[in-house]
Amino acid sequence: MLQNVSETPIAVSLKDKVARKVPEDLQGLQVYLDQDLWIRNHNWSPEQEWKTFQKNESGHHLAPIDAQRWVFGSADQKTLLSDATPPKPVTDSRHKALKAKPESEETMPEELPSEETAKSNSSDPTKQQKPESWSFNALQDFFFDQNSPNTMLTENQHSDKLDSLQELSTWDNLSGWNATILWATLSPATAIEALPVLEKIAFELPRKSQTNAKNDSGTSDQSSVSESMQYAALNAISLVLARADAIPLETHNRLTQLLQRPDLSLSLRSELYLSLSRFMSPAGIPSLEQSLELSDSGVQPPKSLRRAAMQACILHGFWFHSEENRSDDPDVAHTFRPDEWPANIMQVRWDSDAYMRWNFGYWAALTGHPDAETILTSELRDADQVVQTKAIEHLGMLKTETALQILKEYAQRPSETMRVAAVKGLSSWGPMHLIPLKEDTSSAVRIEVASGLGKTPTAESALHLRTLISDRSSQAQQTVIQAISDWPDDLAVPLLLDGIQEGVYKTRRQSILQLVSRTGLGGSISIEASQKERVAAVNELVQSGQLPGGFWGQLMQQGLKPEQEVNQGRAAELQSYFQSLLNQPREAPEYQQAYQELENISPAEVKVLEKLIRETSIEIPSEIYTDLLAGLTPEYAALKQLASPHLTDRREAAQQLFISSQKISLDPVVVARMRKLMLHEQDRLVWRIVISSVEKDNYDEAAQLALLAINHNWPDIRILGCEYFGTHGLPQYANWLLPLLDDKNHTVQLAAIRAIGQCHNPIAISGIQKAGESQPPSSSLRSLMTHSNQRVRFETVVALSRLGDFTGMQELLRLSNDTQISIRKEAVQEMGRSGQTRFVEPLIQMAWTERNNSTLKEILISLDKLVPDSEQPADLNPQLDQSDQAKIWMNWWQTQHSGQASRLFTGR
Repeated sequence: MLQNVSETPIAVSLKDKVARKVPEDLQGLQVYLDQDLWIRNHNWSPEQEWKTFQKNESGHHLAPIDAQRWVFGSADQKTLLSDATPPKPVTDSRHKALKAKPESEETMPEELPSEETAKSNSSDPTKQQKPESWSFNALQDFFFDQNSPNTMLTENQHSDKLDSLQELSTWDNLSGWNATILWATLSPATAIEALPVLEKIAFELPRKSQTNAKNDSGTSDQSSVSESMQYAALNAISLVLARADAIPLETHNRLTQLLQRPDLSLSLRSELYLSLSRFMSPAGIPSLEQSLELSDSGVQPPKSLRRAAMQACILHGFWFHSEENRSDDPDVAHTFRPDEWPANIMQVRWDSDAYMRWNFGYWAALTGHPDAETILTSELRDADQVVQTKAIEHLGMLKTETALQILKEYAQRPSETMRVAAVKGLSSWGPMHLIPLKEDTSSAVRIEVASGLGKTPTAESALHLRTLISDRSSQAQQTVIQAISDWPDDLAVPLLLDGIQEGVYKTRRQSILQLVSRTGLGGSISIEASQKERVAAVNELVQSGQLPGGFWGQLMQQGLKPEQEVNQGRAAELQSYFQSLLNQPREAPEYQQAYQELENISPAEVKVLEKLIRETSIEIPSEIYTDLLAGLTPEYAALKQLASPHLTDRREAAQQLFISSQKISLDPVVVARMRKLMLHEQDRLVWRIVISSVEKDNYDEAAQLALLAINHNWPDIRILGCEYFGTHGLPQYANWLLPLLDDKNHTVQLAAIRAIGQCHNPIAISGIQKAGESQPPSSSLRSLMTHSNQRVRFETVVALSRLGDFTGMQELLRLSNDTQISIRKEAVQEMGRSGQTRFVEPLIQMAWTERNNSTLKEILISLDKLVPDSEQPADLNPQLDQSDQAKIWMNWWQTQHSGQASRLFTGR
């Protein structure tokens, strides 16, 4: 990566001054940039920066200014420059310095102070400059097309704006240096040739003293720069190097050698940590490891430096290990490399600073640390509530079944803070997990649901966001409008029209502004008009035919039409058309006529067509699914989208199928087609959603989909299939699951064991004996009783007990007397779940002698599960002390131990 890269020659020298006039359209910008106004953006985050550069990765997009770590001008977009930096008169020393210059330089417009430039043009109204009117927002407006909903320039517009900035950067003065930093910050991939100037600003120019920086803020001192400007140049250098094909060795060494200086300020060292982490592993950044050190004496580096070091690790994680950088190929597994990180980073887990602890969990989830799930679940018990809530949010990054279950559980907690954090975590799993939470009593939760739904621009998300447009919380309404700002027009415009009609004043204002920005229409609608007038204005706009206003009507009518019966004559007619599609070539008139008739059939008639497909033994041509049926129902349209090569499309399609399945089970024809499309699917989220859409259905097509899942090469997808079979527990499923008992992945192995225990098929005890062969079967539960993994042995014993195997039940009884309380408790719990009444007697005996209260409680719970209510002791009362309940059970057992009553509890 590191190479000796020669300096690229620039068409116009950055060092030689040439007497030339600033282009008229850039004079205002040049005057504005002739000031030292760099400030740190306190809203900056590594995640936002990475997402920004990912979104604007194509060459003709500029990265938004407000996502940068260092920004030029007032950070408050409502504050004008004149408010932030009052103009100052030119000092005598400055005036003398100008006079000392050669004549050719003295008259250059770019060398004049901003105040003098304004005065020199004051006599000409066409050339008046008003630098005080330039704000941070004005700079944003200059570089971004505010008429576009996404504020992105076209390729030609981008080229023009960037050329203008590059032209200003050719002057060796304050405005030129600022233009160079802006150029490298907004479009780092094109700014490799700007490195010499950036290095000059960062390393060579003298720095203003803190006193002068405060007193002279905004003045055009050409001899020195502020600390903030130097940091902005360092930030720009790192962005350029992060995007470069090869890193100049001299620049790299200059940055690392600077960190080795012992007299470096904390702020500069912190800035260098962040800058270098964009293209260097944190383990290779000088002194970063020492900044994380926790010494035995309790002496630690300053908190600000430690936090910067941890944030540098997170920033490096985004640039090199975020989900977008990982391959979808299961054969190319993401591996965590410890040598990439500081050797002492695991110490941060026990740091006294809560900020460091929750960022450590964030780092572990982001980088795919093998113990990330354990780290985050332990942080759920942290003494600091911020650490707890952050851990809940970050669990959403793991995409594991355990993380999902934890998030679902926290989404039902009484604490509003916990529910909000759970919604943030669930948003990465898709809309299906957010929809049940949109009716939460907390406005903060509903606001987060709106934000999460906005991440998936689908029709279903739009329908559920529509209910939040009229939410009683005005902030929830506004969140909906903000969340759909990047959505396509056909989905966003109907929501904006609803916002105009139903929203509060601020919601109506945001809706109209976004509608005008998208379509150029709606500006005449009065925000202050009555609702009746607004509704009339919106209807008039829709009737003009210029907006997709009919979208809601079409969407809401789905599933609302009354079910119609299809008579036998019509069914026979549909069958004839269907046979024509199967037997006639596509060019034949009979085929064309049949197709035209079938593409307009009703939903009830679609059911007839699906029945004909199920009863047909020959393979159905794919165009019947992709062309005909895709235009008739949203389920088949989703199936068509499920075949897309784009991952986002397939995930949206899976979510559409899941939502449809929540209203009514998917037709077996849909599931059979879905199985065929999933043959080569490698995305785990698509698989999880697809399996969720059939998890309640126990018909053959759904089982075949699960069978495909248990044979997948991804372990977690095999687990999904096991869970499906365990849920439905049909005996025939055991034969399919037996091969997974030898799976190399222990988690899959455990899932298969649990599922087999639910299938009630004793063949799994000893396995399938092949006819004519003397060797024992390769896969069976008995063969796992001596497995090296303790957890595998335990789950095997539980499964054997569920199947009524005597050896397994005896082993479970032995475990219930283990010296470790945790093992005893778990064994007792499994006894109760097994359904085997043979465990009643030993459980009662254990209750009589057990001294641990928590274990005794589990014994009583298991007895309650195994003994029917009608057979339980009459005087048993859950309100009694646990020891008293144990005595009652013992007396009851002694009474029941003889005669016919004993048959229930001996298994005879």
